[in-house]
Amino acid sequence: MEGINFNINSKVEVIYNDEAYLCDIQDTKDNCVAISIPIKERGYLPLNKGERIDVYYYDDKCIYEFTTTVVGRERRNIPLVWILSPERYKKIQRRKFVRISLLLDVKYAVVKEGVSLSKNYLSELKFLKAIALDLSGGGIKLKTKEELKPGEHLIIAIPLDGKGMMVKGKVIRASKDDLKENINGVKFEQINLREQDRVIQYVFKIMREQMKKGLKEE
Repeated sequence: MEGINFNINSKVEVIYNDEAYLCDIQDTKDNCVAISIPIKERGYLPLNKGERIDVYYYDDKCIYEFTTTVVGRERRNIPLVWILSPERYKKIQRRKFVRISLLLDVKYAVVKEGVSLSKNYLSELKFLKAIALDLSGGGIKLKTKEELKPGEHLIIAIPLDGKGMMVKGKVIRASKDDLKENINGVKFEQINLREQDRVIQYVFKIMREQMKKGLKEE
């Protein structure tokens, strides 16, 4: 299997005891990769040599999932943790975003194409309530009281771990379910990689929680 091409400053998510910690790539050499100390909110993850960790690595085109071993620590301008570059990994194309089912309260507003997300403009919009039925790095499915039409443009306020996020979207499908409720498929538009990574990280977090819950119920 061809190795992963690790890019400096690209984002990494380290999973340890079912908790997700964020860091980035700092250096590479031989078959090893240096990451910054993983952090979650204000807490640091003190990894030691020999520990096994699960990792999600994000670049511009793909998401890589693998398990690896900590091989050492180093102090430069910032503390570094060296991990083995994996021989085996799972690769997910960004265009084939992982999609999860969920029930999440969101808000949206119908807008004209190409509008700005400036605070002044947003303050003038009338946001309506909706329920997100699924989510991926590429789009969202909304259940709305109002009927929407394919081609309409939206601004959607999505709460991700308590931090709001505004994204632009375009309705690509509009239908009714068996209860005659409005179900709308929305594709994200003009979403940058940083915003997309936030969504993807949230999606993987929910996936892990759902998998953990499923194991407990078995």
